[in-house]
Amino acid sequence: MNLVFSFDSILAAIGLTNEIENATTAFIVMAIAIVISGLLMLFLADRISVFLAKNRMYEVLGLFILFIVGIMLVTEGGHLAHLQLFGNEIVPMSKTTFYFVIGILIITDIVQGRYQKKLLKK
Repeated sequence: MNLVFSFDSILAAIGLTNEIENATTAFIVMAIAIVISGLLMLFLADRISVFLAKNRMYEVLGLFILFIVGIMLVTEGGHLAHLQLFGNEIVPMSKTTFYFVIGILIITDIVQGRYQKKLLKK
């Protein structure tokens, strides 16, 4: 899991520095982002694993959110590379669709959690 998030932070840092023309500044920004994300992962890994052990439903929610983020990144990359799938051009996922799906996932999780608590009380 740490490897995935390290790779993600490197990609995010590269994306943030695409607009910067000075290579030294870009390197400094990427290095700072990688160090900060690594320190956060080391500091918060135990707390997050304890929380997820107690609340398994958030683990599934997190996996679905990572899946949607992956789809968004693949479609944006495929669009920029002018790739085609079965003869159709790949179109990037709109930000509105992305946030709508994330919102629905969170609302569904909240409703499901409340329903499960209600069932457990009975």
